[in-house]
Amino acid sequence: MSDTITGPAPARTQNDRFIAVQPREIKEAAFRSLCAAGADPLEAQEGALAVLRAEAEEHAGLRLLEELLDADWTAPARPTAASVTAWVGGTLRELESAGQPPLRTALQLLDLAGDGPDEEVSVTRAPETRIPGLLWNDLVLRRTASLGRRITIATALDCAAPDTDHATDYLTVRDGVLSTTQFLASEAVAAHLPERSGHSTVVTVLPEPAHPDPASTNIPPKPLEVCEEEWQTMYQLSRKYLVPDA
Repeated sequence: MSDTITGPAPARTQNDRFIAVQPREIKEAAFRSLCAAGADPLEAQEGALAVLRAEAEEHAGLRLLEELLDADWTAPARPTAASVTAWVGGTLRELESAGQPPLRTALQLLDLAGDGPDEEVSVTRAPETRIPGLLWNDLVLRRTASLGRRITIATALDCAAPDTDHATDYLTVRDGVLSTTQFLASEAVAAHLPERSGHSTVVTVLPEPAHPDPASTNIPPKPLEVCEEEWQTMYQLSRKYLVPDA
């Protein structure tokens, strides 16, 4: 799989020092950092949960946080604007998301796709966008549990033809856990991958029921062993946003 869905954990050396950090501290540091950058509290909360999962499962929380912060958060938030396209298979919306932070685009894609009728396939597409794969891991698990329906993410890379090796990555929840197998290359998904170069993302909500294992949805509330240097970097980013005392 390419880094669009998952990627290797940051290289660790023998000189790295590790410390125990509570999950709530990681989540709070990420939340404060995103708020300081310009995300609204709901966006920051979603991003913080994804950063926590990335750290707990991939030792890549700081990497994801830096990717989420590397966006133009100073620009005014754009309303969710999507054009509806006639399609016999269900509902198809194309999101106009150029220039906005990938975290905001990911949340809008999920919200729009989840609004479709329960008995239909609902597809939302965002052309010319690249969303960090580690972000999807958390969002897909929690949104699948919330909707109770299967959600698939199809991310087209530079060569977007669905039948080209490594052109498309897929992500869903299967048998209670995340799955990246290409059995998802169904006609419902493949038909909406743009046939042009560049990145794009397609979110599909299927009428098929899905019930993730609750144990895989939540991060256990026990300390995590994290690289001290990475934690200090994350903590310093969070100091830009201080919540006033009550």
